[in-house]
Amino acid sequence: MAAYYGDKKYEGQETIVVAMDIGTTNTAVSFTHLCPGSRPQGKMVAHWPGQANWSGAAKIPSIVSYINGVAKAYGNEAQQDFEGNHSEVAYWFKLHLHPTTMLKLSDSQGFEIPALPVNTTIEGVYTDLMRYLMKNTQRVFQMVTPDGKEIWSRLRDAIVIVLAIPNGWAIAEQAILSRAAIKASLVTEENAGHLLHFVAEAEASVHYALAKQEGQWLKRNTVFAVIDCGGSTIDTTVYRCVSTDPLRLKEACPSECVQAGGIFINREVEKLLKEKLRDSAFDDPEIMRIMMSAFEKELKPTFDGITEEYSFRFGSIKDDDSSLGIAKGRITLLDRELKPAFDLVIEKMIASCFHILVEQKTKYLILVGGFAESPYMQNVLWKRLAQHEIAPIMGVDYAKKAAAEGAIIAHIKQFVVARVVKATIGGCVRESYNKKLHRERKHLARLYPDGKKRVDGAFHAWVKKGDILQGTIVHNLPYHLAWDANSTSESDLIDSLGTTGIEVFAWEGEGIPTWCKDEHGNVLEGMRLICTLSANLATLAGGLQIQNGPHGEKFYRIDYDVCVYYGGTQLCAKMQWKEKGVLRESPIAIMPYVS
Repeated sequence: MAAYYGDKKYEGQETIVVAMDIGTTNTAVSFTHLCPGSRPQGKMVAHWPGQANWSGAAKIPSIVSYINGVAKAYGNEAQQDFEGNHSEVAYWFKLHLHPTTMLKLSDSQGFEIPALPVNTTIEGVYTDLMRYLMKNTQRVFQMVTPDGKEIWSRLRDAIVIVLAIPNGWAIAEQAILSRAAIKASLVTEENAGHLLHFVAEAEASVHYALAKQEGQWLKRNTVFAVIDCGGSTIDTTVYRCVSTDPLRLKEACPSECVQAGGIFINREVEKLLKEKLRDSAFDDPEIMRIMMSAFEKELKPTFDGITEEYSFRFGSIKDDDSSLGIAKGRITLLDRELKPAFDLVIEKMIASCFHILVEQKTKYLILVGGFAESPYMQNVLWKRLAQHEIAPIMGVDYAKKAAAEGAIIAHIKQFVVARVVKATIGGCVRESYNKKLHRERKHLARLYPDGKKRVDGAFHAWVKKGDILQGTIVHNLPYHLAWDANSTSESDLIDSLGTTGIEVFAWEGEGIPTWCKDEHGNVLEGMRLICTLSANLATLAGGLQIQNGPHGEKFYRIDYDVCVYYGGTQLCAKMQWKEKGVLRESPIAIMPYVS
């Protein structure tokens, strides 16, 4: 069933938008056909292979089974392989992409990440799954859209792809997904820059939640938070309402993302069961898989921590062992045994987000994501929230994956108009020597061909941590290169200009550091190289004119700009220069450190 998002008619160019939320345990896809003069609406892909059509479920398991490195089955159809032979199935593969920064509030370093099947890579798994998702999105689009086959064929090369990702994923993770999207033929290398978009899961979820919410709780200057409790991450973002008509939000502070979620409860319960059943007739890997599947479907969604005992069915009426709490195929677990597994995740979530909720004087909290439906988690969380007079808001449809549909709504509505930069971003440059700033490296200062003394390894900040970006900002930052005209030939210039580039670093600490590299050219601790802007300027070599320096130096010089800009949902950078009066640009690099 289609959902309409607002009364305004679409006035842009006709296109199709496909949003994918590939979660740790479940995956969902939504799509919309944006046609001038029509009201935007979104639809979920709810008819998947191997799924009963009557169910209408919009989620499929995030699993891919393989034979000798070749994808065999996906989602529901791979479930049987998953239950039979784990080693040939890619599951919980999203964990392979989580960066170490997401472990800062977690003891998950010891968490065992399931190995990928032999002869597969994480990029390859995403490629295979994306290809499958797109194939079925096309099938459903053509099935539910009048003239769908013709429309898809006509717009196929201009389809916008939106990928929902955790708040904590940066450029390395985005790069892997970008390559996978290209290999899966969702986009091409040439058009990926403008057709492939990333949206934080929390931001997608807030669009979904607000589109579904009723009531008059949201007013101008209201501060509220969205916590997205997924399978492997918990993302928290705090927003301030700028206006209600039209609805406009801005991030109040940098978002948080911690590696925690539903699968960590599963692992703790699995440890509990293995210990409980050790050396018994039920100490069998196949029985354990059946038990964990039953726990996931039956007990985990209903556990509330109120009664002393909880049970779930895993076997037949003949399965009995009173010493283990097993009777007629059901196993009973005590409240005190189960609570620690849930508390492990809940406490990580609270440690991750409560300080910003309190600091920002948050008034309301919207909870989304699969783990958000846990009665026990809600009970614990509501009590903590009450201590700080933060009111929970419920009513989100848990049967769906909020981020998938929310990504479509975000593309259409764009409620969030201002975002907070999570790290200071800048370039590693050869800076003009300043005796106050660079005194410690006075011995490394060198006189360059343009007659100016400079030092290497300096950090030039472009945007600062905590800056609020809104609208469309553009910073053109001038840079130049110089060579000694007496000792540099045209071929030397061509070689140098062919690899012109500037390294871009992120600093997540406070303040603005002077250096990004040490005296030996090694990256300093706390600095993270996020990308390199590069361009081939070799064609400029033949037209360079000799210039005179302040002390009679003769040198060649070229000028270029680094253009840092923000528009919509992404902070981007590119190099710009003029070639025979014509403005040229390098490939666009997307900066990942905007919430």
